[in-house]
Amino acid sequence: MKMANHLKAVVSKSRKRYIEDGFNLDLTYIFHNLIAMGFPAEKLEGVFRNHIDDVYKFLETKHKDHYKIYNLCSERSYDTAKFHQRVAIYPFDDHNPPTMEAIQPFCADVHEWLSQDSKNIAAVHCKAGKGRTGTMICCYLLHANHFKTASEALSYYGESRTHDQKGVTIPSQRRYVEYYASLVREKLEYRPVTLAIREIRLEPIPVLNGGQTSLFFTISTVKNKKLFHSDVYEVKKGPQACTMTMRFLVPLEGDIKVEFFNKPKMLKKEKLFHFWFNTFFIREEAPVTVPENGNNEIDIDKADASVR
Repeated sequence: MKMANHLKAVVSKSRKRYIEDGFNLDLTYIFHNLIAMGFPAEKLEGVFRNHIDDVYKFLETKHKDHYKIYNLCSERSYDTAKFHQRVAIYPFDDHNPPTMEAIQPFCADVHEWLSQDSKNIAAVHCKAGKGRTGTMICCYLLHANHFKTASEALSYYGESRTHDQKGVTIPSQRRYVEYYASLVREKLEYRPVTLAIREIRLEPIPVLNGGQTSLFFTISTVKNKKLFHSDVYEVKKGPQACTMTMRFLVPLEGDIKVEFFNKPKMLKKEKLFHFWFNTFFIREEAPVTVPENGNNEIDIDKADASVR
């Protein structure tokens, strides 16, 4: 038991755990009726993550007949009958933001459930119960007018969920919380908008391989449909910025993903980072902070890109 608890603590990293009343779970009350937690796992994975039986016991003990679970994982699921079918699924990929079309229905679903009974609670999870979970919870906090700005919601979540105040760290996820904050604040009605990118500018430029980088980028949709593949740009150490002009204009609409790669001669391509933006929120020139490599959470101050 001690070894299992040690493994759970190691896997949780900086996330706060619920260690009371005989429970030891990667789970945090963000509000009295809003929980962020790790994935309810089974078999061997349940040894170092939240075991589904322990999650069930916790919810049945603390909130019997008054809980609903929200699964944000696109990569995994479980038998919803375990939780009396009170499981709603709003899936999106790890290290990525949700689609704009998914945020409002999620928020409305949570709000409706919590409004039905003062005893009701919503338990939100992805795999680790931090980034994707925090993105959607912060959007709901704005939806329910608990906070007026995205920065307030993100800061509150970071302090509530983690020991180091680093809750939602993926730049694109934070950007989408900002997007939703502007929808709520300005009472906007979201609709897909079509535009075209003329150029992408990196400042500062990434420097690899002793000073020279062979950069190219792709543009794709939320369904991973590739819309554009750039030329390879040979970037040498020295210049402070790199502007990449589109060979032709490609109509873009809604949620768009831009991925950057390094492709040295005779070597395989190496993914450097990616970022997402939504065309509805592009107003003339919009700064977009990078990098994100899909595997690690990188300091958002290390680089900046803008799309025009």
